[in-house]
Amino acid sequence: MIPSGWTPVHRADGEQVGWLATDGRPHLLTGAPVRGAGSPGEAAEVLRARGLAALDRRWWARLPTPLPRGTFPAGQPAADWTWQPVVLVESSRAGCTVRPEWPAPGETGRALLPVPVGDLLREEPPG
Repeated sequence: MIPSGWTPVHRADGEQVGWLATDGRPHLLTGAPVRGAGSPGEAAEVLRARGLAALDRRWWARLPTPLPRGTFPAGQPAADWTWQPVVLVESSRAGCTVRPEWPAPGETGRALLPVPVGDLLREEPPG
């Protein structure tokens, strides 16, 4: 759940593009921090300019293989889950949904992660 002190940031058309934490740092809709955002005073403008576009990329999440059908809660990865490339399907205050970037034939499952995602969703594969 998004911390109560975080402030939503919207574009001029009203669409939400991210969050400002209580310390002024910008976060994507998933709660992931925005890298290279500049000063806290510029944070809202950075989100308006590139907050949604920053979500449209490959992410990495620990998931079971294969992913079960339907929407699977993945907020507490099991020890045997592996890091897999995923894409973001949806994000809300309640959670974000991801799917494998390259699902196997017939694999239609999706994983639900809590928001903010913390280390459950990464920009780069773990080293």
